[in-house]
Amino acid sequence: MFRRRMVVSREAKVFLLFIILIFLIIQTFRTLERGLAPVILALAAAQIHQHATSAINESIANNISVNYTDLISMVTDQNGNIVLAQVNNGQINSIIAQIVLQIKDTLSHLAQKKIHIPLGQALGSYLLAHTGPKIPVTITPLGIVRTDLVDKFEDAGFNQVRHKIYLKIETEMQIAIPFSADKVTVDVTIPLVDAIYPGEVPETIINLQLSNPSPLE
Repeated sequence: MFRRRMVVSREAKVFLLFIILIFLIIQTFRTLERGLAPVILALAAAQIHQHATSAINESIANNISVNYTDLISMVTDQNGNIVLAQVNNGQINSIIAQIVLQIKDTLSHLAQKKIHIPLGQALGSYLLAHTGPKIPVTITPLGIVRTDLVDKFEDAGFNQVRHKIYLKIETEMQIAIPFSADKVTVDVTIPLVDAIYPGEVPETIINLQLSNPSPLE
C-alpha cells in the first residue's frame, strides 16, 4: 500500500514537471516573439520596399511610353524660338491613370511571391544570417496609389536648359508574419520625360503649373 502511494506521487511529480516545462517553453516563445517580431517586420519591410521599387520601375519602363510632347505643348515664333509652353492636363491625367493601373497590376503579382526571413537574420547573426527556420511573410496591397508630378530645370550647357519631369508615387502595403502585422509605405520616383530648350528660356516655360491628380483607389 505504501509503495503504491509512492508511485502515484512520483507520477504526479513527473506530470507537474512536464506542465512546468511546457509553461516555460511557451513563455520563452512569447518573449522571443515579442522581441523578434519588430525586427522581423522591419527586415520584411525593407525587403518589400526593395522588391516593390524594383518591380514598379521595371514594369513602367517596359509597359509605359511617354514623350515630352505628350505632356507639354510648345509654341514657337517665326524664327523657331520657343515662346510658350502649355501643360496638357488631360493627357497627363490619362497617362498617370495608366501608370497607376500598371502599378496595381504589378503589386498584385508581387503579392503572389513567396518571401521568407531566415531566423538567423532576425537574430542579427552574421554567421547564421541565412540559416534557421524561414519565417513566411504575406504581402497585401492596400489599393491606394498617390501620385505627385514634379519638374526641375537644370543647366544643360551653354545657353541651354534641360527640363525634367518626374512622377512621385506612394502606395501602401500590409505585411504579415505569424501573429504580427504592419504597414509599409513604398515611395518611388520615376523619371517620365526630359527635353532641352535651346536659347533663352521664356519665363512662361519656367513657371509651368503641373497639375497633380488626386489619390486613385
